Amino acid sequence: MSEKKDIDELLEECCAVFRRRQIEGSLPCAKKTLDVLRLIVTNKRHSTAAALIDEIRTVGYKMQTARPVELAIGNMVRRVLHIIREEAKQEQYDEAKPGSFTQPANQEGPEAARNQTGLLSKALNSTSRVMQRGLSLSNLLDVGIDPALFAPVPSALTPIAEVGTPAERSELMERAAAAAGGAGGPGERAGGHGGGGAERDPELESQGGASSKPQGKQNKKTPPNWKGKHEVIESINELIDELDHIQGSITLQGVEHIHANEVILTMGMSDTTYLFLKEASKKREFQVVVAEGAPRFDGHLMARKLADAGITTTLIADSAVYAMMARANKVLVGAHAVLANGGVVAPVGLHMVALAARRHSIPFVVLVGLHKLSPLFPTDPELLYNEFKGPGDVIDFDVVAEAFAQQQQLAAAAAATAPSDRDGAAGGAAGSSSSGPSAGNSSDGPAAASSSSASGISLALAGGAGAFSSSYSAAAAVAAAAAGGAGGAGSGAPFPTVGGPPRWDPLPGNLHVPTPLFDYVPPHLISLFITDMGGRMPSYVYRLLTEYYARDDYFLSREVFGKER
Repeated sequence: MSEKKDIDELLEECCAVFRRRQIEGSLPCAKKTLDVLRLIVTNKRHSTAAALIDEIRTVGYKMQTARPVELAIGNMVRRVLHIIREEAKQEQYDEAKPGSFTQPANQEGPEAARNQTGLLSKALNSTSRVMQRGLSLSNLLDVGIDPALFAPVPSALTPIAEVGTPAERSELMERAAAAAGGAGGPGERAGGHGGGGAERDPELESQGGASSKPQGKQNKKTPPNWKGKHEVIESINELIDELDHIQGSITLQGVEHIHANEVILTMGMSDTTYLFLKEASKKREFQVVVAEGAPRFDGHLMARKLADAGITTTLIADSAVYAMMARANKVLVGAHAVLANGGVVAPVGLHMVALAARRHSIPFVVLVGLHKLSPLFPTDPELLYNEFKGPGDVIDFDVVAEAFAQQQQLAAAAAATAPSDRDGAAGGAAGSSSSGPSAGNSSDGPAAASSSSASGISLALAGGAGAFSSSYSAAAAVAAAAAGGAGGAGSGAPFPTVGGPPRWDPLPGNLHVPTPLFDYVPPHLISLFITDMGGRMPSYVYRLLTEYYARDDYFLSREVFGKER
């Protein structure tokens, strides 16, 4: 009990680390996930592969929910689930009797001759027996063949209700009942010792066979452990070792893809891209153009590290990417995740770079490890591939606070100038205050306009996500407030709405500074993926998915695959 509690506490601690973003990057998150899964497989007891799959899926979904945007967590869970399923299939194949397709050698006569013929002859000679499944063009020649030849061999992944023919299921249930009866009353125990009773089948017991043992003895018995766990643990260790060398496998291919005197364009900071270019610079002479990657400006660090490595580097602003693209021979970037359709989730701004490369017919190459390969599509409801950072990377918090304070002052000014009866006194209020700005006697109107003209503007920086509603400047708002609504008297609004700036909403939130972290780059803008297993086209992603993941594990949530079938 204490061991299970320790594992649960470790799982909660891991989820807390993911939620607090104390681990940044896909590779560290993937390694942390595999460490937790290996600990669960090693220390917990599971009687069947199905029980282990259910445990891993539950734990994996919990960790993925703690950090939804880090798709590498779910990818590693799916890799482990695929390993378990493959091991269970191999165990099922090993347990199958090799002599099930042949007849005993001591048979004689026409029956033995008929049994030694091929499948087609069996289909033609044995017309009295019919397959379980319905007749179709795919099984027309199989009519009359023993269904046991095609029925799946029962394993830990197959419930008893789905095993073989009804006669075979009844036989299995009788064996389970006999095995349970052997531990029952005195008469049944005597029958078991006399040789007529059936032997106990641990596999049937693990699948829910009835047991008549006393409750005390049943609690003391240690549950059986699935014997395929050792191979699963070894495969997880190999996967962790693969992650340790994944960047080296990618960077060693740099010499093959970069040629002499080329101009490589990249954007922002990517460790994989930096190591790739550094490895290629040992045997090639080339230049690198680095876009600064606003709003984080991590391209400055990338340019400094490349220059320290002896590579000729040029740092440009993001707005100059289109102009510099005509001089580039290749675009090399990193990615956060690769989706099932071949598109990538990349740092914000790379969609613009991909469009510029497509316009100039420049290859757009993505460096990515296969631990970032996700079986989700961009339209899947479980996919959350973007998050927003704080506005501090775009604008100073002092400016935000100043704009909020000015907004409250404008709200107070608008409330003071508004008449009590808006419908009856609108014209009078407009006429009485029409000479205020022209006289220049107001002490706070022009001063407020001059002091707040720089910070009352609404910002809309969506990073490609679309435009936001904007508002007019604080200077215009203060002027309109001082004018007493001269231009909008007929509408009853405190500020003009027709023939002037839009109507001002006095509620907080006038300043919008969204800073998305990622962009989505569709597959038609990508030329090549350079992975740890070599170069792959975006159209080849579907083949990688079938190789690394099982289709039943694409979705980890119980809302999709946790229902009773």
